[in-house]
Amino acid sequence: MKKNGAIYLISSRTKLLKKCLNNLFKYWNYQFDYPVYVHYWNNIYSKKFINEVNKEISRNIYFHQIDYETPTNIKENEMYYNKTNLKYVRESFSKKRIGYLHMCRFATNLTSYGKRGCIIDKLKKYDYLMKIDDDSGFLKKIDFDLFEKLDKHPYVTAYTWNTFNYTHKETRINLWNFYNNYLKKFKYVPKFEPLANAIINKDEMTMHKLNWSSGNLNLFNIKFFLDKPWNEYLNELNNFGGDFKYRWGDIETIGLFAYTHFDKPILDLNLRNTGHYINKIDSSFSVMAPSPHSKYNLHNSIILTIYHLIKFLFKKILIFFKSVFRRKKITKFRD
Repeated sequence: MKKNGAIYLISSRTKLLKKCLNNLFKYWNYQFDYPVYVHYWNNIYSKKFINEVNKEISRNIYFHQIDYETPTNIKENEMYYNKTNLKYVRESFSKKRIGYLHMCRFATNLTSYGKRGCIIDKLKKYDYLMKIDDDSGFLKKIDFDLFEKLDKHPYVTAYTWNTFNYTHKETRINLWNFYNNYLKKFKYVPKFEPLANAIINKDEMTMHKLNWSSGNLNLFNIKFFLDKPWNEYLNELNNFGGDFKYRWGDIETIGLFAYTHFDKPILDLNLRNTGHYINKIDSSFSVMAPSPHSKYNLHNSIILTIYHLIKFLFKKILIFFKSVFRRKKITKFRD
C-alpha cells in the first residue's frame, strides 16, 4: 500500500535538475508516483521549463519559489564567510556562497512549514518525507518502497560515512559546546551509549567520527519530529544560528538529534556501495551550487560556468593519466 509520503528538494543547479528528476522516476518513483516538490530561490525556472518537466517526467512534480533572508539575530560580521582565519573559508567559502548558508537553514528546519526560507506549508499533510539533492540521483532500479523503511526507523539514509578532515573540523566549530549546553539545559542523556560516554569523558572526537547520514538522500518519519524534544532542539539551533555563523549542516544537526533521542538513530540503506545511487552526478555543474543572489548565480555567469567546466575536464584528464601511469608501473613490475 502506498504511503502518505512526498519528496522535496531545494534546487539551484538548473542544468542538473531535469537529470535528477528523470533518474528519480526512471529507477524508482515510476512505481509509486510520489509527489515531488521542487523549492527554489529567485525566478530561475521558467513556465516553459516547468511544463517540459511535467510533460516529459511527471505531472506530479510541483515547483515553488520561496523567499529567503538572513536571520535578524545574526550580525554581518558573524557570518561564516567572514571567518578568513579558517583555511576552508579562505580557499572555498567567499561571500558568493551565502546561498549555501540559506540551504543549511532550509535543510535543518525539517518541520518549519511555510516559514521564510523553509519547506512549503503543503508538505505538512504528509507523514513521511524524502529529501534529495538536485545534483544526485539513482543509477539502478530499486524495486521496493523506500518509505516502507520508515515503519520501523524514524530516520533513513542512502548511505553513511564517518571520515574527518580539516573541512569537517572548520564547519563544526562550537557544535560540540552547543550540544553539551543543550543536553545540560534540558537534562538529556544521549541514547547512543558511545556518545553518552563521550559527554562524560569530554571526548569531542567521538562526535566527529559518528556515522553520519548521506545528507543528499534522507527519509524522515515526521511523527518523530513533531514532539517536544525536536521543537525545543530546533528552537535552540535557530536562536544560536550555527548554520549561518559556522556553516553547520543538517547532516550534523539532525544527526545529533537522532543519536540523542532515537533508539535506532539512522538506518543505512547502503545504496551507494551497491551502485544504486550516486551522491554527485558526474558533471561540471555539480561542483558548486549557485547562490540564490542573482548577481552571484553561477549558471548565469558564463565565466564561472567555463571555469567549472575546465576544472571538471582537468579532473578527468588527471584521472586518465594516473590510470595510464599505474598500468605502466604494473607492466614494468611484471617485466
